[in-house]
Amino acid sequence: MFIRKMFTLFRAYDAEATERVVDAHALRILEQELREAAAAVAVATRELTGLMAREMADQRAHAAAQSRAREYEPYALKALETGEEGIARQCAEVVAAAEQESERYAANLAAARRHIASLRSGISRADARIGEIRRELLAARSRAALQRATGALAVSAQGYTSALAAAEETLARITDLQTDAIDREAAAAILADEKTGASLRAKLSDAGIVPPVPHSADAVLARLRSRLNQA
Repeated sequence: MFIRKMFTLFRAYDAEATERVVDAHALRILEQELREAAAAVAVATRELTGLMAREMADQRAHAAAQSRAREYEPYALKALETGEEGIARQCAEVVAAAEQESERYAANLAAARRHIASLRSGISRADARIGEIRRELLAARSRAALQRATGALAVSAQGYTSALAAAEETLARITDLQTDAIDREAAAAILADEKTGASLRAKLSDAGIVPPVPHSADAVLARLRSRLNQA
């Protein structure tokens, strides 16, 4: 029992693998099947051509037999009227043979025409369906190409999204480092001012307690105002 189940499992895996291979190559398989279907239609068309040629020949033979029967029947009648029994019989035999031949060809023609009509209909349906499947195949190819392009775009999008994220992270890091450096420089300047007393002198100057620092913009403005007042 166990061995049989294992064999069944192996067959299941084999069937699944076969289905995956078939699915992966479905478009190529469909193309080949279409080629085979078109070849079969071509064979059927050649057979149809042969049947139609035979129908034409049978039609001529049927018409000839009917013509022969119509020709010899009056001869037999005239021979009877003139008492030529032997000639009348010979003519009657020709008529009888022609009528039998005509009936045989008529039966052959009826069968051939039914076969031709059926074959023509089948070929027409097959041609139409092959055309439909070819159009559907073209559409399937377009969808497959679009799916491949979409997949490639998705991979590219993942790539540039990841690269952009990394660039943004690096930029943020650079900005943080530069901001930190600027802040450090400002803090150092504040400490230097405090050590030299420059900060305190600026506050005293702003309060009008001490004159502005010489050669500063405030000192120049004060000198100019004083000159204007004296004028």
